[in-house]
Amino acid sequence: MANPFAFGSAAALYREHAHPRLLCDSAGLEHLRKQVRTGYGLTIMEALRLKVRPIVAEMLAAKDPVPLVRLRRGAEVGTGLALPFVADVAMVAVLDDDADAREAARRILAAVPVVSRGEKHDRISLGFSHYGTIGIAYDLLHAHLPETERSAIAAWLAEFSVRESLDVLTNLRYLRHAGMNIPMDGMITAVMSLLAVEGDPGVPDLAKEKATLLQYLESTLNAAFGPEGYPNEDIGYGTEMPCLMAPAVEAVRRAGLLDAYAACPRWAKFGRAVLHFAQPWGDRLSNTGDYGADFGVTSTILPRLAQETHDPTLLWLHGLTTYPIACSGPWADRSHLQVVYPELTLAKDFRVPVDLFSLLTLDALAPAPVHPSAASPRLPTQFMDPERGIVSFRSSWKPDATFVVFDGAHRSAAAQGHAHDSGGHFSLSALGEYFAIDTGRYSIEQEHHNVVIVDGKSGHVGDGSWKASRYQATLAGYWPGDFVDTAHVVYSQMADCYWAKRTLGLVKGDEAPGYVFTVEDVNKADDFREFWWLLNVHPDSAIELRDASATVVGATHGHLLDVHFALPAEREYPKPHTLALQQNVQLAGSPKEYGGDPHASAEQYRKRIGNLAYGPVFERPRLVAKVAGYNGRFMSLLLPRLKSEAPARVERLPSLDGSLAVRITFAKVEDTLVWAYEHRLLEAGDVVARGNWCVVRRDRASGKVIRHAMHDGTRLVVGKQTVSL
Repeated sequence: MANPFAFGSAAALYREHAHPRLLCDSAGLEHLRKQVRTGYGLTIMEALRLKVRPIVAEMLAAKDPVPLVRLRRGAEVGTGLALPFVADVAMVAVLDDDADAREAARRILAAVPVVSRGEKHDRISLGFSHYGTIGIAYDLLHAHLPETERSAIAAWLAEFSVRESLDVLTNLRYLRHAGMNIPMDGMITAVMSLLAVEGDPGVPDLAKEKATLLQYLESTLNAAFGPEGYPNEDIGYGTEMPCLMAPAVEAVRRAGLLDAYAACPRWAKFGRAVLHFAQPWGDRLSNTGDYGADFGVTSTILPRLAQETHDPTLLWLHGLTTYPIACSGPWADRSHLQVVYPELTLAKDFRVPVDLFSLLTLDALAPAPVHPSAASPRLPTQFMDPERGIVSFRSSWKPDATFVVFDGAHRSAAAQGHAHDSGGHFSLSALGEYFAIDTGRYSIEQEHHNVVIVDGKSGHVGDGSWKASRYQATLAGYWPGDFVDTAHVVYSQMADCYWAKRTLGLVKGDEAPGYVFTVEDVNKADDFREFWWLLNVHPDSAIELRDASATVVGATHGHLLDVHFALPAEREYPKPHTLALQQNVQLAGSPKEYGGDPHASAEQYRKRIGNLAYGPVFERPRLVAKVAGYNGRFMSLLLPRLKSEAPARVERLPSLDGSLAVRITFAKVEDTLVWAYEHRLLEAGDVVARGNWCVVRRDRASGKVIRHAMHDGTRLVVGKQTVSL
């Protein structure tokens, strides 16, 4: 069968005012009826029937369906879920020729105009944010609806979901906020509603509205993503919204109005961008922003992106990631969502959401998923999107790889509202452990991030309310490499310092676990200060302290992360730098937003969700390294190791003023890392080089140099050997 999502494949249906047309046509439904008799199709269809059964039973038993159509937070299965899943009910009705499902869907649709005459909240909820579910059901059941009801719902969709929504969007100056989730809600709903009813009897001419909505959709496809496809609202909002928008993108493409894959390359790159933020073990994303690691219902977006971009690694991501994880907070009880958004295991490590979109994209699931480690051509382990200023590095695509996300904290004006003071923040996973976490929502200020703060205070302190940061940082450099990846962030404005800079590097190679180093350069006011190096860890991790190092005990397998520091030489400043290590429990910020008791919120969240590391982390252990001195110039080393392995030996090597050097001795290899702040003179041990930094790896048994890397280097001598650059 030809690709049902091909550009213009439904154009004739719109000219003829025929239904169904939005996401499939009559021939497509007939094709689906055959597909659901065997294989994946049968498995998904059986699960979909079970999903809608309580809704159908409740609607048929109700004397008055109107109260059941009103949206309510925290509803159990059935009650309050009729409207969000009316399209699923309609799909079961048409594929099975199920009279009960058809009648239940009809009652839901017939109740919608009645509900909208009530409270303003109901009208806005129904008209602005149903993401096209009503339009899809109307389109599928068009031939089965009584004429009076069909006309009523068509008129309602045109008036409320198209025209009233468009008025709201226009008043919001949509083109100035085209990457923000709330305006996107209304745009998606209006696009789907318009395409569902355009040209039907009694529906007014919507040509002007269509032109405006297509402009809004195209603007969002450009503004919501960076040039490499990373979502400007980060993991969470930025991954939820494209999932909701994907059916509208496909409907518009089918209608022959806009081909997002061709006209908006950022959309086509979204899947690969998100792949670079998957945890090494695959079933979760690494959180990066103001929500959590939610990835919505991916049943349309990832299969279609995999199909159009010929990228089967996106099917691997689709089959492994799980939803939901309830990242909005414990008081918005989403514990029931695993029931009403069920996931179905089709094969080992391959599950899909149970919804009509998983049926509509069945053909796209035909290719075998490909693990990123087996991608051809080879999939890079580094990623950077310049618009958001965010970087991800990983030592490999293996499940035990070392994986780090480094935040430059650029913020697009098109997607304001969720910015944190996160310039220079990093999160770190290794050996199957999520060691250094991003703390998610209610973590706006610096003290909630893995950065350096001065004298124990964030650069800017809020009033306890939840509001976006207005301070900027800059990803000032990005240098991927075969052996060492590095990036550089300047976050002076966020830190309220003369300057605040951090370079982060990932050292790779099969000879030792991948490890991370940071080099700090913070000047508060040309004076002696206490610089707090912060590391927020998994809520279930433990921290072990020693005099000059610490170890984080992983929460999943018990593997370890050793943390070491290298300070300037004592001779360099009037008073030598000192190091004191402490740990504490860091609590969430923004207490005015969630009620002010982070302990209670954390406990509530634990009872409902279980895993606390991927949403708003209301309380978590925190390692604090207090470096006192004139200017915050020092180095940190974060060394993962298996719990069965002995720790690496770390030595601070003598080096020139204005430089830092360490020797790290692993079981089989030894690394020498030298950093120079300005003078580019790298001299420590038997390493003499000229550049910003160098890493030299030697085999311990033979002493032979087996790997090396430099930044902007011109010469490298190890012992008496000049190493070719």
